[in-house]
Formats: sequence, structure tokens, C-alpha cells
Amino acid sequence: MILTAVKIEGSAVVVTGAASGIGAALAVAAADRGARAVAVIDIDAAGAAETARRITELGVRSAAFECDIADVAYVEQVAARVVDAIGVPGLVCANAGVNTPPARLFDGEADDLRWALSVNVVGTWATITSFGRQMIKSSEQGWFLLTASEHAVGIPFAGNGFYTASKHAVLGLGDVLRRELPAGLGVSVMIPGLVATGLWRSGSLRPEVHGGPRDQDERARRVIAAGMDPTVVARRALDGVAAERFLIATHPHVRAYADQRTADVTAAFDALEPGDDRSFDVPTIIAAMRSQDPDRSR
Repeated sequence: MILTAVKIEGSAVVVTGAASGIGAALAVAAADRGARAVAVIDIDAAGAAETARRITELGVRSAAFECDIADVAYVEQVAARVVDAIGVPGLVCANAGVNTPPARLFDGEADDLRWALSVNVVGTWATITSFGRQMIKSSEQGWFLLTASEHAVGIPFAGNGFYTASKHAVLGLGDVLRRELPAGLGVSVMIPGLVATGLWRSGSLRPEVHGGPRDQDERARRVIAAGMDPTVVARRALDGVAAERFLIATHPHVRAYADQRTADVTAAFDALEPGDDRSFDVPTIIAAMRSQDPDRSR
């Protein structure tokens, strides 16, 4: 199966977190690459409407949908509305995410952790599940693009543990998904570094259930403003999708974090005694059980 820019051309595209930043850039880039329609989803209704307006001005059909992706039931409702409005998507960009106030793990607050996990992990799962079921039914080719982070492949810096943990989980979701998807569907996980987005102000949209809006961090604003242009990230991301790469890197420096993780993993196994002991390998155990009891395979 080859999903190229031609697949985006003529397809419906869905982007969450598309009111600004990477999401808005992905939505506009998809329109530039010939998408027949783009659904713009975000908790920021006004921002989503503005992105949809920009896409419409390009001559591409677009519709904005307000949605808190942490609300699983509502995500399912919005997915049904999107399919009714523009059809089953050929590309779903599960991009929406939030950051939490910087804090060392021992000083963090439970509400911050719950919020990061509910949006970045549960919300990503809700997005791919709600649209994925529709895509499987359609029997058409399609693709998922999950936005993780450089924090998913290493530790760029300490003091942002809740965000880091949530982005590790996003990579985990994508890694499992690529082994569970039926033929005709695929998935990529983007691992961008610093991007000039409004992520620093995500706390202003924090719902009351997770402690309500928070004051914004001016230092974080200045740091994030020094990041890569979102349009460059979006271009590299869609190029990665076109090449069917599972991991899509956008910032060359992130290799150093991934290399350190690889070194840690290698060192851990090198410390074991030599040998290939597969006696505790779960697939091997299951295969042996099935061979001994044919009824278990039914």
C-alpha cells in the first residue's frame, strides 16, 4: 500500500488541535496538497473557525467543530458529525495536546497530571478510535498521524515530567496501533522538537474538572517563540506520511536524545549473561499453549 500526496489529494482530512500552531499548519498544508475537505477540530471554537476560513479562502471545503477531546463521548459525537459533513476521512491528524506548568515530579499536582493524560493520551485514543471505526467500515485506504514529541524518544530536559510521560504514551499508542490496523490503514507518529506555537497558553483553556484555567508562564512563552515555524513542521510531517514512515522526525537535534535512550537500552541488555533465553517470551508461551491445546486457538 502506498499513501502518497495523491491520497491526500481528493480525500477528506481531519485535524484536531487545529485552531493554531502545528494543527492549523497541518490543516492548511493538507488543503494546499489537494484535500477535498478539511475538518478543523479544537476546544477553541473561534480559532478553529479562523483556520477553517483560511482553508475556505484556498478554495477547499472546510468546517470547524468545537470539541474537548478529553470528553470521549463527545469526540464520538463530533466524529459522526464530521463524517456526515465531509465524509469518511483518508487522513486523521490526532494533534491536539496540552502542556502543564513546569514542576519537578515531587512538586507536581495531581490535577496537572490528570489533565495532561486526559487530553494527550485519552484524547488521542478517543480521536483515532472514533474515526478509525468509520475508516474500517469504509474499506478505503487511510492513515493516522499522531503528534507526540521529542519527549517521546528521550528526555530533552527535566522539570516537565507530566508532559513527557504523556508523550511517551502517545508513542506507545501509535506503536500498538500499527500492529493492530487492518490492511489499507497505516499510522505515523511525529516527534517534533520545539515549535513556535501557543502551547504555552494551553492552561488558559483548562476545564474546571481539572482545576480550571491557570496563569500563563511568560518564560515558557519566550522559549516556545524561539521554536521552528509550524509550517515547516507540517510540511515535513506530511512528507513523512507520504513516505509511510512510522516515526517522523522534524528537528535533527532530537537524534541525540534518541541515541542516549538507545545507549541505555543496549547497556541494560549487555549487562545480562549471554544467551537467548526465550522461555519467558509471551508470544512463544502462547504459541506453545496453542500447539498443546488446539481448542485455545479458537
